[in-house]
Amino acid sequence: MKSRFHGAAALSVLAASALALSACSSTGGGEEAGGEATGGEISLINPGTLTVCSDIPYRPFEYTENGETVGFDIDLVNNIAEDMGVETEFIRTAFEGIQSGVALDSDQCDLAASGMTINEERESVMDFSEPYLDDNLALLVAPDADIDSVADVAGKRVGVQQATTGETQAQENNAEVVQYEDSALMIQGLNTGDVEAVIGNISVMGPAITDNPDLRLVEEIETGEQLGLAVKTGNTALLEQVNESLATMREDGTLEELEGKWLGTGEAAGSASPEPSAS
Repeated sequence: MKSRFHGAAALSVLAASALALSACSSTGGGEEAGGEATGGEISLINPGTLTVCSDIPYRPFEYTENGETVGFDIDLVNNIAEDMGVETEFIRTAFEGIQSGVALDSDQCDLAASGMTINEERESVMDFSEPYLDDNLALLVAPDADIDSVADVAGKRVGVQQATTGETQAQENNAEVVQYEDSALMIQGLNTGDVEAVIGNISVMGPAITDNPDLRLVEEIETGEQLGLAVKTGNTALLEQVNESLATMREDGTLEELEGKWLGTGEAAGSASPEPSAS
């Protein structure tokens, strides 16, 4: 889909996001220490606590507000932990360490929740849950940028979050790629004129436009991306519990409510939106 949007009108694009979940079987929730799951029981690195690696800030999925970690993924994982009868601990982790599987393999965390796209490369180093959100890429540009489509980024300074599908898209279109460690720095680079455009998941563009309505959402890039939670390869018991919780949240409307709360879509659209991150 190719079109040009300005200010608040761009947020309507987010309404195209849809959930894609299927129910899976579950197992009981044990509290044995260690990163592996055996015998149908869930083993946690720290008994009684679901330890979660998350790339913070990545608004609206995970970011800091008034000293508290909030966001779509945060609420999602807290619901899963409640089903398990355990607490949650979120560990700020660079996205490269998450998407490469290193954070899970080294038992830094039980679960990765970071607005992460499911793809074959990542599936080779971790196990993904059923998708919980469809999330295409989008091209967001500065008000005066001479960019009207993704084809126009060739030779232009384009900001991306490193190790993301946005970076791959920018490279494929011959942009002068400028890497940022996180999405907040990427959007800051666009607002300060360090780059002329950014490419990232469309769900991240809504808050950026809310903060600066002069930015232009030029194009939604149809990639068919879906977001998932991830566990260490072979951690079947925890994965089954995550999938069961996601299926329940879809059936009882919780996922739709979270979309409305954090993305401005679904039944809860129009409710209070998160304020800009203080990070």
